[in-house]
Amino acid sequence: MVPGIMNRRWIQNPNRCEEEYLDGIDDFIDFAHTHNPGATRIRCPCRRCNNTLWETIENVRFHLVRSGMIETYSTWNHHGEQLDKVSSSRAIRVDNVEPVLDPNEQVMDIINDAFSFALTNINQEEEDDMPTPIDNAELK
Repeated sequence: MVPGIMNRRWIQNPNRCEEEYLDGIDDFIDFAHTHNPGATRIRCPCRRCNNTLWETIENVRFHLVRSGMIETYSTWNHHGEQLDKVSSSRAIRVDNVEPVLDPNEQVMDIINDAFSFALTNINQEEEDDMPTPIDNAELK
């Protein structure tokens, strides 16, 4: 393994509950936090967000456990990793700037995060209330 580059085999691990995978998420979060000091949101590299959405670090952690990391994201360039060592001294970091967010959108994100369990429970209750269809054989 190249010095300074951590093992990233955990990204391909299909069992996201294994210690190797969870430790890998911690390593990624530490890396992103170190290379983006003071950032309150980072790009989320989960399979659903695909590095296009900005999330809080805790939401990124949750997304990585729930959905898994993009399997091809082995050079964390959206989180401060240089593409190669030769150009690293000349590289300009432009991708680490947080987007300007609408305060109303931030409030809605907080509400959705806080009450997502309620929305899930409402959907499940509606499904439970649906009558079970009876086929003709049972009816006779």
